[in-house]
Amino acid sequence: MGTVSKEKAAYLWNELTEYEKHTKMTATERAALHEWVLEGYSVHENGSMASTESGEPCDFLDVYRYEEALRQDLKKLSTREQENYLARLRNEDTIDNLREDFNELFFKAEIYEQVLQIYGLLEEAKIKIKNAKEGSRERAKQFDEWLAAHPDAELPFN
Repeated sequence: MGTVSKEKAAYLWNELTEYEKHTKMTATERAALHEWVLEGYSVHENGSMASTESGEPCDFLDVYRYEEALRQDLKKLSTREQENYLARLRNEDTIDNLREDFNELFFKAEIYEQVLQIYGLLEEAKIKIKNAKEGSRERAKQFDEWLAAHPDAELPFN
């Protein structure tokens, strides 16, 4: 603990000791955690600034495990597959991912259609789809008319 005060170092080491009593971990995880604490960080901090849904910082070990699992997953993939995998994590689209999503949706739609056909509901579903499309066109037309009548209206996402 190079530039950390003795008081802080003692606090961090006590925190680590208590954390280890209640947390199962591998020898590799323990070594990484010890190195983290020796650098002057709390076991409840992480270098990624990741936080839980409630806004609390994730523990170092939680982030370490997540990143290690990610590294192991990536090792199994080709370069292109790695790019697509990481793009999905970032909520970015790639042609490959869009194609995969489309194929999955198309497959599901075919199965849904077969089930509707089996239960005699396909014609009813087609009518509902037609009505929904007409309703959507009508609402779009109404909005366009409203927008033409209110040219100075400020809209979100313009």
